[in-house]
Amino acid sequence: MKELLKGIYDELEIKYDEEQYEKFNTYATLLIEWNKKFNLTGITDLKDIYIKHFGDSLMLFKGTEGTRSLIDVGTGAGFPGIPLKIAGYIHKIVLLEANGKKVSFLEHVIKSLDLDQIFICQDRAEIAGREDIYRERFDIATARAVAPLNVLLEYCVPFIKKDGYFIAMKTDNSELESAKNAMKQLSVEVSKSDMQTIPFSDIKRCNIFFRKKRNTLDKYPRSDGMPKKKPL
Repeated sequence: MKELLKGIYDELEIKYDEEQYEKFNTYATLLIEWNKKFNLTGITDLKDIYIKHFGDSLMLFKGTEGTRSLIDVGTGAGFPGIPLKIAGYIHKIVLLEANGKKVSFLEHVIKSLDLDQIFICQDRAEIAGREDIYRERFDIATARAVAPLNVLLEYCVPFIKKDGYFIAMKTDNSELESAKNAMKQLSVEVSKSDMQTIPFSDIKRCNIFFRKKRNTLDKYPRSDGMPKKKPL
């Protein structure tokens, strides 16, 4: 897998570090082991983990360089937050995850890999997005969660500062039309729609960058469950 990781780094123009491979290798091993007990991922083949999880996550690395804080909303087993941290994102990352079993896995990974400046918030986005410690505190929010774009926007935009960015990891940009009202209500605009292929695969990934134009209205995010029940 070392050569595969090097190839992914080369394609994405990330500086390779041997120590990082060891961390990714440990991460993959832990993911496979823990997945036998908990449903962390449907991707269990080692090569697929490197491509579909690590490679996919690292496609955001260049787009997050130069920022000083990042929150990964609905991180699950740590994607894209942990791969970004391993690859050299030196500033603060918060992994937001409500599921207790996944949180236990994340805690174990962070400790096992001895990662710095990465923290876990066990909560729902609708609740954490109203807390002073998280609301409008981040330069970047990311989400690879399986939810419609208009729902993801309400989950994620309240976390970012004015002029910060939310990056939605989608397969294409077909949801932009149905997300127009959410974009208006949450005061964001599309800065870039970056369509690429995940390295060493034929899987398309569209990373949509939304810039936040104004501070989020106090009424957003709405109460627990409402963004999903009644999307903007």
